[in-house]
Amino acid sequence: MKTLPFALAALAATLSLSAVAGDPVAGKQKATACVVCHGSENFGGIFYTLQLAGRNADKLAIKTNKYKTLKVLHPMMNMATAFYTEKEIEDVSAYYQSIGKPFLTSPFFTIKGDEEAQPAAAAPVAPVAAAPYAVATK
Repeated sequence: MKTLPFALAALAATLSLSAVAGDPVAGKQKATACVVCHGSENFGGIFYTLQLAGRNADKLAIKTNKYKTLKVLHPMMNMATAFYTEKEIEDVSAYYQSIGKPFLTSPFFTIKGDEEAQPAAAAPVAPVAAAPYAVATK
């Protein structure tokens, strides 16, 4: 009898995972407006810092839903996401995750919001004490 609750929990987890995951093929068709700025598998987009290729689909969906619900204000993104359903946002996010990282990337620039590209934290630097001001006397 102990296995029944475990089996039900496993089934519920499986169903919830399949309901959340988007369809990259459908996402490719729905991302036609996104491609201009954010790129595709063949085009880097018009802004290097806005490439979404290879990003985590869950994080993309969360951020895109914040634009849709106006929790993050950006005029272009708020308009672009206004008519997408949650399922469509998941599909587009899955598409961008599926195409992998861009082929050509500069080692001098990181893609905006790319947590993986952040450099390691440097050792803290001790503050420099200010020298006392010398007062000129005559």
